[in-house]
Amino acid sequence: MTEAQKDSITPLYEQIHEDMLVRISSREWRTGQRIPTEMELCEIYGVSRITIRKAIEDLVLMGHLVRQRGKGTFVRVEHIDNKLSKFYSFSESLREQGINELAEVLAFEELPASDEIAQKLELPEKNALVYKLTRLRSVNDVPYAVEASYIPKALFKNMTAESVAANGLYNTMRMLGVAPVKARETFRATSLGGLEARLLQQDLHAPVMRIDRITHNGSVVVEYCHSTVRGDFFTYTVDLEC
Repeated sequence: MTEAQKDSITPLYEQIHEDMLVRISSREWRTGQRIPTEMELCEIYGVSRITIRKAIEDLVLMGHLVRQRGKGTFVRVEHIDNKLSKFYSFSESLREQGINELAEVLAFEELPASDEIAQKLELPEKNALVYKLTRLRSVNDVPYAVEASYIPKALFKNMTAESVAANGLYNTMRMLGVAPVKARETFRATSLGGLEARLLQQDLHAPVMRIDRITHNGSVVVEYCHSTVRGDFFTYTVDLEC
């Protein structure tokens, strides 16, 4: 559809509403994408700004679009559900749901562990070396999480950024002979700081989830990870039985 049909019995805003829904469902307008401005939509459909605003307001109320002050109107990010009933990785969990995810390696550093990191990893030696792996996770080019993983170098002496980028962290661990088998996670609500806000393309102080994970192979800690996950992206489900 280009211009709305002004001689139709269907009101103009309803025609535009339906056409915009088609653009969203067909992924012409992808999840998280900013749609054209009101003035651009006026030109596309050949109608007044009042008509465009009515169509957009209806789609916002229905949950298909979201307005961000000073930035525009975006296709709403659909919540992705993660069931917390077994050990999982973000990428494997999303793959099981048919969702393609990209984990971009932003940094791969070797450094001495701070007292806090040494305690989390249960390292026996003071200033033991660890890898710090920082990644940005995205779905459909929409960033949803920033995470930093700390990994004992002594367990994975041949780990490289290239291997993690190509195979994922946990698959790389398996390839190096130490498979992660269990983890404990702690969740808390918080708000975005400056760097994470820029990486996640969100407003400063937007609500997010902070997830701290300690991963084991038997009794050995193989990773400490803290993730910042957009609050509008994931839901987490826990099944409870009596």
